[in-house]
Amino acid sequence: MRRSASLLLAALALFPPVAGAAARDLLAPRVDYVATYILQPDGETMRMAHHASRIRIDTSSEGEAATIIIDPAAQAMLMLTQGMAMRMDMRERMPGMSFKDSGASLATDISVKPQALGTKVIAGLTCTVYDAICGAGTGEPVHSLVCLTPDNVMLESVSKDQGRTITLTATAVEIGPQDPALFAAPPGTQVMDMSRMMGGMGAIPGQ
Repeated sequence: MRRSASLLLAALALFPPVAGAAARDLLAPRVDYVATYILQPDGETMRMAHHASRIRIDTSSEGEAATIIIDPAAQAMLMLTQGMAMRMDMRERMPGMSFKDSGASLATDISVKPQALGTKVIAGLTCTVYDAICGAGTGEPVHSLVCLTPDNVMLESVSKDQGRTITLTATAVEIGPQDPALFAAPPGTQVMDMSRMMGGMGAIPGQ
């Protein structure tokens, strides 16, 4: 589950579901876009898209494709893999993952220093670097340097967690309308509600 934690860390640097209003205003994208990124140190390629405050992450590992859809307003995350869909509350621990690696811990007490730390040119676009700090619940705070365009499109995120540096850098960015259907489970997919399953209530169809 460490790979999922790395993706969550990178995404939450940009889409903190329980952050204060100041952090959300500074970090939330103002346009639709799709971008390709390299995640280091794993060397994986991933795609991240934004539409109507939702984020979609597509990645693969060892030939297995996976999609994560984050809805900050609902404080929920949808995971699509191997024909299955699982919905999780971002405030709760992910099954099989310790609290420290969960969305709940990474999304606690997020603050952003509004002072610009400088600018960079990445994937042909200029971005401004900001410092975001995520309280990690039971562990040390996670620091992320995020580089945002004037429309808050993330071009880079550099995070340090438990002595490990996780870098997400854009290699290609396309700004423009995205298909809303890509930010929900495919029609007819049964979505398992992990909170209900852990509470002994089984799964629910739909979203």
